Amino acid sequence: MEKNLRQQIDIFSILRDVAREWITILLFAISASLLTNVWVTETYVPVYTSKAIFTVSSKSTNSSIYQDLSSAESLAERFAKVLESNVLKKKVAEDLGQESFTAQTSVKQIEETNMVELTVTANSAMDSYRTITSIMENYDQVSHYVVGNVILYVIQQPVIPLSPSNSKSPVRPMQYAFLLGALAAIAYVAFFSHRRDTVKNSHQMKEKIDAKLLGTVYHEKVRRNRKKPDEHPSMLIANPLRSFAFVESSRMAAARVRSRMDRSHVKVVMVTSVAENEGKSTVAANVALSIAKEGKKVLLIDCDFRKPSQYKIFGQTEEMNFVQLLKEGKAEAAVTQYQNTSLYGVFNTQADPSAERLLESGELKRMIDRYRESMDYIILDTAPLALVSDTEDLARLADNTILIVREDAILAKKINDTIDVLNQTNAQVLGCILNNAAQSLAAKAGYNGYSAYGGHYGKYAK
Repeated sequence: MEKNLRQQIDIFSILRDVAREWITILLFAISASLLTNVWVTETYVPVYTSKAIFTVSSKSTNSSIYQDLSSAESLAERFAKVLESNVLKKKVAEDLGQESFTAQTSVKQIEETNMVELTVTANSAMDSYRTITSIMENYDQVSHYVVGNVILYVIQQPVIPLSPSNSKSPVRPMQYAFLLGALAAIAYVAFFSHRRDTVKNSHQMKEKIDAKLLGTVYHEKVRRNRKKPDEHPSMLIANPLRSFAFVESSRMAAARVRSRMDRSHVKVVMVTSVAENEGKSTVAANVALSIAKEGKKVLLIDCDFRKPSQYKIFGQTEEMNFVQLLKEGKAEAAVTQYQNTSLYGVFNTQADPSAERLLESGELKRMIDRYRESMDYIILDTAPLALVSDTEDLARLADNTILIVREDAILAKKINDTIDVLNQTNAQVLGCILNNAAQSLAAKAGYNGYSAYGGHYGKYAK
């Protein structure tokens, strides 16, 4: 049963990837349709069809309707064979002054009647008319193979066709091409989605990743304010608009983080990710806030000096240049208490690319060492490891690392490589939090974890 649930979740992951790529799929289908239009237009060759209708009756004066119908059916079969004979084709070609017989012919009985329809299709209207006329004039030369004991009467003479019998309209082929193109694109996306070796659920997290799973965080759907499109919706657990699953997931993750830190005697933990947009900053903020709500003193420091985001998450409007204060030896001036909680934050608002020189100065380390005594926990929100080298330098300031992994985003190999790099530093990986997990299927699978997603709603949720 567990295996079937995993397969079900994998199917959901594939469907989600298909939904994400709907624009690409649509464009591919439209391209296939337009190319089909060009192909149909360029390759269109008109053909013309002429037809004649005969009635069939038996030579016997006592013939019945049943006999006439039977004769018509038999004649249609034999006439079709005669039309394919080289004798008649050669005679018609000579009559038309052609080297060979090029038209297409067919004979069929009109259902539930004693009538037979002869059709001739050729590349021109005149060729079609002349060919059927020649057949009607010369078929008596092989009539002893065809007619037998029946009499043929022509009730509809052939005429010169005025328009092609094949449509030039590309609409139907374009519709088929659009459908086939969409199906091909969906199959392509689904194939590579299945083949992509990412972490698609918590079970795969345990199987593929070389670190302990601290929690699984559900995807949280966020609706923007249409009247204020530039306003970032708050993803903090204190926001009453957040879902119950989101709030509880953050609390559970925080509880597990705190439990692991206490067992390992860890006081300073670094929160990072492999790449951008994995929701690490939002998870770090909610873990810090959740622990603070338990009465513990928590210091959250935004150490992503190139792209700070915690001030946006907490809605801090006051300008703060933390890097400059560190340079001036006034780091404590950057520490701000968040509302009436025991959470203290360093909400840096100014990006500064000179962070490497700052880390070399040791001022940040001295600040962290001073707060080790007064704070219960210190959380460092750092830049993604794959983007800058600062994170490895900051790892020397922390006791352990928590790695945020967004579901179905980063290859498992890259995640494990990142874990190996961190394990070679002072801040070995304490565990991972799986972020942006699918809530509905995860709940059906009975997962003992929740998830909060922070990467999709704005630039600051990294």
